[in-house]
Amino acid sequence: MLICLLIWAWFAIMGIGGFTPQPMIRLFVPADLGRLLHIEQQSFPKSPYSRTTLIQLFLLYPETFWVYVDSTKEEICAYLVFSGDGHLISLAVHPSERRRGIAEALVRKAMKALPVKRMRAEVRRSNRVALAFYQKLGFQVAGVIRNYYGDEDALVVQWKPVSSREPSPASGVLS
Repeated sequence: MLICLLIWAWFAIMGIGGFTPQPMIRLFVPADLGRLLHIEQQSFPKSPYSRTTLIQLFLLYPETFWVYVDSTKEEICAYLVFSGDGHLISLAVHPSERRRGIAEALVRKAMKALPVKRMRAEVRRSNRVALAFYQKLGFQVAGVIRNYYGDEDALVVQWKPVSSREPSPASGVLS
């Protein structure tokens, strides 16, 4: 029996036999706090969120504070917090896990889950990688907030599905 279990485990780890570990997006729980603090420190070394801030976000947004768990490592590698009105408050992916579609999976799931069909976020003006990421998902620059990050402006990016965009005033055509 033990040999069968070991063989099954080896097949599962190798992705053989139709079993491929799937990533999981689930709600944040307080036990996740240590890992999220590490991701924050790695992702935002200039201004990471504190333990208190992450707990406050959990208390304010318990249904929309999500973590992304890599099931092969059984480790949280990203998180997303957003409000019900579509404000993407924070998104962070551990640097070693970037460029794997994790942030995109989180944001797309949030887009589908929102009761309102629009989403907005703030991005450092100098963060060209983040701006390109949001533009790839259909976000557009909608404004600027001066000195949002203290020493730097934020670009406000906004997403609306094509069907919910208002007609442009000049042409009456959907923008």
